[in-house]
Amino acid sequence: MPVGGLLNARGGNGSRYGEVLRFEPDDGPTSEITSGWLTIPPGALPLYVVDMQHRLGGLQQAVFDEGREDLADFPVVVTIADGLSKLEEVEQFELINTTQKKVRTDLARRLMAIQSQDAERRKAIDERGRLWEARGPLVADWLNRHGTWWVGRIIPPNKSKRETPAGIIRETSFVTSLKPILQMPLFQRMADDQVSDVLNRYWSALCGYFPEAFARPNDHVIQKTPGVFSLHMLFPEVAEIARSNSGDMSLESLASAMKSWGDLDSDFWDRDNEEGAGRYGNMKGFARLAAELRHLLPTLDIDI
Repeated sequence: MPVGGLLNARGGNGSRYGEVLRFEPDDGPTSEITSGWLTIPPGALPLYVVDMQHRLGGLQQAVFDEGREDLADFPVVVTIADGLSKLEEVEQFELINTTQKKVRTDLARRLMAIQSQDAERRKAIDERGRLWEARGPLVADWLNRHGTWWVGRIIPPNKSKRETPAGIIRETSFVTSLKPILQMPLFQRMADDQVSDVLNRYWSALCGYFPEAFARPNDHVIQKTPGVFSLHMLFPEVAEIARSNSGDMSLESLASAMKSWGDLDSDFWDRDNEEGAGRYGNMKGFARLAAELRHLLPTLDIDI
């Protein structure tokens, strides 16, 4: 539970701010941040929960109602205020809940990616169904460093557009778009760098059909969310067509599998084309765009 809570020792009638609790610092040099012993006098109990009600309530329900004894010693980090008034409690609650920033999704996934390098932690992430989120940043990072048409175009966590002038799409969106790929059984069993390499071939094959869209990415949406989400939805299908036709996923095989898309041109991806991909601006729209492109793909002829 990385985000701490806020409690307050009201202290009864007549107590004033800073005069309810007693703190004795440990021996040794002191500074603004000092360890020591905090004494909460009986008259200051119970402590009032200013911010953390839902988290504490969830723990209480788990321990007392659902019998989760393993959570009885779960550590909880809190700040204890010394004698706030009720009005000040309200002000602090409003301040916390209107200005506090959440942990960015892309940063959280980066941390999961680091954790996944340990075999036991990777297994635990997989058991929660979130291994694709841990692998996604590794694939995105590979493409951002080595991808033929992605170098520098994925904006990393904590980087602004100004710091990445070639950036087109944020990593959090790019990684989310990888879910249908990384949850496909074939790619679940492949190493991260192999998935990245095959995905790079896919985008290189796409560039062969839409070169202008890649040459001027800011004027087109093929490398923005409409293109990235819809084309990643279809990548598993294109990969299966390529494998069925040629037995591999080479650049040539992938290009051949999507050759029907050659009937389109880069104008289809123009951001100002009201009849093209630019008119799709949300997840529902991305799925509709994928369906439009799927309709152009050949059917599989498989011996069964």
